[in-house]
Amino acid sequence: MTETIDPTFDLLDRRIALGGADDVVLTAPPARTPTLHGRPVTDPRLVEALSVPEDITRAEALDRTAKLGGVLRVLGADGATALVVEHAVPDPARTFAVLAGLRIGLEVVLQDAEAAVPLGAYGTETLTILAAPAETGPGADAGAASRDAGARTGPTTASGLTVTVRRVRSHFEEIAVRGGGITRDLDAMMRDARIEPVAAKFADPEATALTLAGRTFTRAEAAEFAAGLLHD
Repeated sequence: MTETIDPTFDLLDRRIALGGADDVVLTAPPARTPTLHGRPVTDPRLVEALSVPEDITRAEALDRTAKLGGVLRVLGADGATALVVEHAVPDPARTFAVLAGLRIGLEVVLQDAEAAVPLGAYGTETLTILAAPAETGPGADAGAASRDAGARTGPTTASGLTVTVRRVRSHFEEIAVRGGGITRDLDAMMRDARIEPVAAKFADPEATALTLAGRTFTRAEAAEFAAGLLHD
């Protein structure tokens, strides 16, 4: 039987099972609107104190990766030819995009400023992740209200109490995904409870998995590249 691999399983799932769920593997820039106990902070002194980079654990990285894989599946990843990640997409969203593409078996094409990928170079079914607000499509309006972590006030209960729901950053604020001629707000889609995270997908280690600066990498080679994206 031919050996199969999934780089994200070895980097995330397996290590979490071995007790590494709380390992810090990525660092995110500060939220545009800092929060305290789930509520947006407006006091300038608190804003300054709380505007610090955010650590992302391995468990959180798996959560975002698997959910993004689910989003891509909903958008037609099973019939897509590639996942293009534009060079302007910042970390950690860029890293999550690479990991999600590998997790569902898409060829990931990483753009850089010197070698942009021509439109249509990978076929009409290409999915693209870009650093821009959604222009149209489902979730465009919903995403505008959830750019950063915070809290929203929910409905009043029978007892007269107001329910507060805490929002956790998706790390896809101001990031969109384009597919089928529609650009959708990725932050909003990552928050859609109807979209289920995807499990690891094992495939031929010699299959093409990643293109970077004109060079292609197999799944086995992409595993080493993906490992380098994390703080391990």
